[in-house]
Amino acid sequence: MIENKQLSLRPMMKISELVPYLKEKNIKFEKCSECEAEKYLRENNNYYNVTAYKNNFAKYQCGEFTGKYIDLDFAYLKDIAIIDYRTRLILFKMIIDIEHYLKIRILNSIEEIKNEEGYNIVNLYLEKDFNDEKYPRRVHDSIRKKVSNDYYQKIFSKYDLNKDEKIENIPIWEFLEIITFGELINFFEFYTSTYKLEDNKYIFILREVNKLRNAVAHNSCVLSELDKKDNHYKPDTLVTNYLKSCGIGKENRKTKLSNSRIRQITYTLYLFNIIVTSDGVKQNINHDITKLFYKRIILNKEYYNSNELLKSIYNYFNKIIEKNYRNPDE
Repeated sequence: MIENKQLSLRPMMKISELVPYLKEKNIKFEKCSECEAEKYLRENNNYYNVTAYKNNFAKYQCGEFTGKYIDLDFAYLKDIAIIDYRTRLILFKMIIDIEHYLKIRILNSIEEIKNEEGYNIVNLYLEKDFNDEKYPRRVHDSIRKKVSNDYYQKIFSKYDLNKDEKIENIPIWEFLEIITFGELINFFEFYTSTYKLEDNKYIFILREVNKLRNAVAHNSCVLSELDKKDNHYKPDTLVTNYLKSCGIGKENRKTKLSNSRIRQITYTLYLFNIIVTSDGVKQNINHDITKLFYKRIILNKEYYNSNELLKSIYNYFNKIIEKNYRNPDE
């Protein structure tokens, strides 16, 4: 007979208990007072989000302070939290634009394909989805769930989507409007593979962008654990060449792209200018990035004078932004 083991659950800490807890880890409250920190945690952010950035700072490796942080003030964590929030806003805008212009790219390219009227490729894709051995009807189920939304009902009311049958004859220009970004990428892979299109080379890059999209859409921290080496897959050759053109050397590329989040942001910066065709949209993003990178991020640069990790990452992205995104008029 298996005995039930009671889990030892940690009690939730009150905000008043968090500051003493952080002080035990040698996090200081000199540039941001304890009262200010409590107020910030109560009104602006939660403990988990703010302290997620502490992993970007070094710890003592020996002696009486082993495992405790070196030169880390709560103000530094607060500063990165603000930078992270503003970074997520820009990245989300970029990814939404990538999604929009990817759809336009598909619609423009399909006009050049003989005997493709915009129904055939969708029918082939939905047939594959309907009979998929591993995940049957996944896209079908997704579409049926969405048509309960008033906006989609207006578009798709003319289709028979309520029965448990294969969906057919949705034109591509309407189909693209109802699928998620992840489903769009899967369809794009099927479409480019079916017609042997050169754009198939962007699939793996798009998948990394989608991972970042899911993170920023759910307000997950994107600037935490930047020291992790958690991606051992070979970087995409297109991106490697892109980084070479930015003056980023082999060892630097290898080190930075071994971190999943840095890789995802890099891939997004690469793909944005490939997919987006509007000069106005590009100029708007350039303005936002320039303002963030050369004004807000360096506002408290003295906080990071001894942080070689964050300085190295800033210099890495600086080379990309200087070449491709910096607005010279700002």
